[in-house]
Amino acid sequence: MAEMAEKISKHLHGDLDKVVPTTVVMVAMTSIILGLVFFVMGLFRVTSIANYMPYPVIAGFLSGIGAQLMKNGVHMASSKALTAAFFTLEVQVLLLPAVAFASLARLGQYFKFPVAFSFPCLLALSLVGFRLISFLYGVSIEELGRGGWVFSWDPVVVAQTPMWFPWVEIDFNQVHWHTLTHECMEFMVSLIILGALKYSVATTSLSTLFGRDISPDNEMRVIGLANVASGLLGCCGGGHYLSAMGIMKQFEAHEKVPALVCAFLVVCLWMAGIRLLQFVPKFIFGGLLLSVGLHFLEAYLVTPFHFLKPIEKATVVLITSSFLAIGMLESVAMGIMISMVELIWRIHAVGCVHHETTGALSRSAVDRTPEQTAYLDSEGSAIFVLRLQGYLFFGTSVNILERMETRVHSLDFPKLKFVIIDFGLVPSFDATALLNFRKSSTLADMYMFDIYFCGLKPDIELALRQNHYSQRVHLLRSDVDIALEICENELVPDKLFFTPETPRPGTSLTEWKRMSQLELWERFMAASTEHDGTSNYQKLLPLAAYLETIVVPNGSQLVPERLRDDTYFICFGYMNFVMDSEFSNAHNIPGVRFSEACDDDGVGRGYSDGFPNENDDGLDEPIRASNPRKMSFVVPEESQWTPFTTAKSRLLKIGPGAVIIPNVAGMDPEYKYFATSDCVVLRLRAAAMETLEDQAPHTAVAVLKLINVRLATRFRHSSKRVSQMSSLLYK
Repeated sequence: MAEMAEKISKHLHGDLDKVVPTTVVMVAMTSIILGLVFFVMGLFRVTSIANYMPYPVIAGFLSGIGAQLMKNGVHMASSKALTAAFFTLEVQVLLLPAVAFASLARLGQYFKFPVAFSFPCLLALSLVGFRLISFLYGVSIEELGRGGWVFSWDPVVVAQTPMWFPWVEIDFNQVHWHTLTHECMEFMVSLIILGALKYSVATTSLSTLFGRDISPDNEMRVIGLANVASGLLGCCGGGHYLSAMGIMKQFEAHEKVPALVCAFLVVCLWMAGIRLLQFVPKFIFGGLLLSVGLHFLEAYLVTPFHFLKPIEKATVVLITSSFLAIGMLESVAMGIMISMVELIWRIHAVGCVHHETTGALSRSAVDRTPEQTAYLDSEGSAIFVLRLQGYLFFGTSVNILERMETRVHSLDFPKLKFVIIDFGLVPSFDATALLNFRKSSTLADMYMFDIYFCGLKPDIELALRQNHYSQRVHLLRSDVDIALEICENELVPDKLFFTPETPRPGTSLTEWKRMSQLELWERFMAASTEHDGTSNYQKLLPLAAYLETIVVPNGSQLVPERLRDDTYFICFGYMNFVMDSEFSNAHNIPGVRFSEACDDDGVGRGYSDGFPNENDDGLDEPIRASNPRKMSFVVPEESQWTPFTTAKSRLLKIGPGAVIIPNVAGMDPEYKYFATSDCVVLRLRAAAMETLEDQAPHTAVAVLKLINVRLATRFRHSSKRVSQMSSLLYK
């Protein structure tokens, strides 16, 4: 505003009859415009973005205010700036009472005297003591003014200050509108930006100043309305007087008290004029400013040094010192830039890789043969897994390339064949990360390995598909478990897959369904690895008479009630052993609503693990269908978070030769078996098992041995899966 007033004065050649009314209108218009901007910021809750400002910046801002208050206090008491004249004995004598006043005020707070009693007593004693000494020495107001002890103003000016005298002499017909618009509008944009930043920082600092939650948006709305009202009355607007609030905090008063006190004093001065201020010595004003400034420095410069890091300490000191040299907004902007650089450096040091592992240490949930397991133990290191975390940007995404290049040139592992990059913990990424993904595609072509991006959210997948990649890059929405299964299947030699995933030539699902229980049981024992011995084979062969054939359609679930007592033997197809996560089945999570439906017999449909139907042979048989489980979101109007969504977690994938044993009593009902393809299974009912124990005890013992072997295998697999999942979560 000072520059705008200077421009008006120069353009009107110093003609006060035109300069004064034009300047008054300029101040009023500026107050109204700024008030509207502040009100809109508070109305749309834009001010809250300042809550993300780093604490060192807030502390430096408040300590800078303290330094500015101390500077103003020195200037108030001595009327001299920090020049050579300031260090004369005459000026130091004027400054000494102000220093003593501030020292006594701080000493009372140090000894924890009641501020509401000690501070008014100090003010009264200082004023009465000064007037008493002046009376005893016979010094008049004029002599005190010439000596610098009180304000020395022109008597004519003092006489014109009360009431409406300055306003009735102004002729608003002399307002130069062309000068107002031509000279001032160029400053208006800068003024709006600077004012918005200044008061955003100030309102955000209120919570730190008073130690409780104060809504900056509400304060901005109040400031906006106050500025509009001030502008309509032809006055200059403003905002929170943090210095006065600091004084009231020392009195342990409410934060609204400064506004009431200031309003009362302004009304008194308006009625009586500024003559009243000449009865108060300047060292009281200066000492008051020194005391408040020292309090700000102690609270926001000295105290934070006990817990801030070195770079944060330097930021606070830099903002405080630059506050006096270059200004408030410039110092705050400098502090924000330093904090941003430090934040980027620290995030880069942490990196975007949550965990890295190999296929030898982390496996998919597929139930594999001992030969396949042994092969993966020795050659699984050819699979390299990177689990990413957080937002990927220019400061972290380069870590992905660095890890991949390090793995490619490593001599401690076999040749790299597959890289799995898990995006399950990644919300989004920037253009630099996308560029690094392109570089990883080039790296894959150069060293001949495949890259699988898995756990992709729809928006991330869309962004990745819009860019060109080589044929060695694959995008999967499914999780890392499915990606591991794909890589393991590609890595394991064909000769170790003695059980084909697709029907044998000339054998379709229809033919499997037409087989007798004996034929299916023979196929099962040929695929199973636990009973290769001839004696064991002969003992288990009579079991076929007690079995019944069950067809489980793709996507269906085995009835939980049957799993409690019956035993199932998989002859054809694949199933997933899954469980619901805590996020997908907890109905008490705010903002999440579930809708689910299933058949009357408990068979749910719609499950998929990301693979196509492995055994689709074009059957025309009708398959019962039900609505799949759906999740919908009910986000509150001012929600600050997005609910998590987690799909069913696959614990194990089983196929031909596998046994589904009866559930143990008290087992969690959330554990379920879903068919990922059309399956043909043999079921041994509990009643049939009792009959078998009576009629063929040797066969019953062989069946129990088979079940015990499967239990032991399941326990070993579960133990290994727990250790693998723990390593992914906590390392």
